[in-house]
Amino acid sequence: MHRGNTGMMGLGNFSTRRMAALLRKEMLETWRDRRALWMAVCFSLLFPVMIAGSTTFFVKKHAEETTRLALLGAERAPLLEQRLRSDTLKVDALEQGEPRALLAGDYDVVLQLGEDFAGDYRNFRTPQLYLYVDSSSTATGRAERHLQERLGKLQQLVVGQRLVARGVAPQLLAPWKLEVRDVSTPSGRGAMLLAMVPGLLILTLFVASLATSVDTSAGERERLSLETLLLQPMPAWQVIAAKTLAVASMGWLGSLLAIAAMVALMPAMPLAELGIQQATTTAGVITMGLLLLPLALLVAVVQILLALRSQSFKDAQTQLSILQLAPVTVLMALDMSRVELDHPLWQLVPLVGQQQWLKSLLVGDPVSLPLVLAGSAASLLLVAMAVALGARALRRESLLGAL
Repeated sequence: MHRGNTGMMGLGNFSTRRMAALLRKEMLETWRDRRALWMAVCFSLLFPVMIAGSTTFFVKKHAEETTRLALLGAERAPLLEQRLRSDTLKVDALEQGEPRALLAGDYDVVLQLGEDFAGDYRNFRTPQLYLYVDSSSTATGRAERHLQERLGKLQQLVVGQRLVARGVAPQLLAPWKLEVRDVSTPSGRGAMLLAMVPGLLILTLFVASLATSVDTSAGERERLSLETLLLQPMPAWQVIAAKTLAVASMGWLGSLLAIAAMVALMPAMPLAELGIQQATTTAGVITMGLLLLPLALLVAVVQILLALRSQSFKDAQTQLSILQLAPVTVLMALDMSRVELDHPLWQLVPLVGQQQWLKSLLVGDPVSLPLVLAGSAASLLLVAMAVALGARALRRESLLGAL
């Protein structure tokens, strides 16, 4: 009995050493691939910079954006020019001008008063205003809405003054008064602005591990090194598991860099001007990285399986390039369709669960630890099933002939 136990322990230690040697070999080959490493690093740093830049540009553009209005016939209604002018609406009173030429120049909209404007206004008739716009201009819609808003407020003021002059209470024309009160929190507004970030973080996993997964599967098969590896006395699941860990390390590195870059750029983003408070802490960053680890393993093993079943190295690249668009497409479709994802079962679904957790952590909201553990366990279960499926595929002789 003692010899039997000693033999089994020796066999277990030998299997562990083989697994460690195989994992070391896969890790070295993965991290020595400079092309794959640079691809992972560059893409991971690219999208946080794009989000920070686009947010800054958006806020700056709207803060400095003003509407240029050319007012023709202003001498017929001097008060109209004064009432329309504001910090964001610049009014230039012109004695003459051709609306088409003015719109082609420096003006966003042109407002022209009718010839009988003054007489009609004094006689309580409806004077005519002509608004000229260029619908082919991108700024026209915003400028038109801005002017309509200013004219609407001025119209209400004139109507109220006329009613008071005749002894009629203006309240008779307004049976109720609607006041909009925004009860959203900074974290809620932040969730809307940063809704795209979780999807891009997940996309980073796919892109960062793409080159490595193709090279370690379809690439090794074309170089005939996979056949040599399969001739070694080790279970097929260990081969798939070692390759999965190596590929996942590259994808996980990409996601960690993306998270770190995103959080580092947040102080430079004008979030405060949008009413958003940066609530992500160092603990939140570490938590986000840990939450993406099971998903990194799942993405890696799925990429390896798809690459193994491909006909060639180029075919594997094509299939995985299409695959990497799938998660963002699905997550964007869920957001745009406004599907309610509040049910706890949604957090057991890979991709969806990670998206919800990342959204909460980015704006400082708490996440449920039991649901996180259950969702991560579900992802790891799928990883184990995929490893078993990959081990069966490696035992097929037709795999090495799929060149």
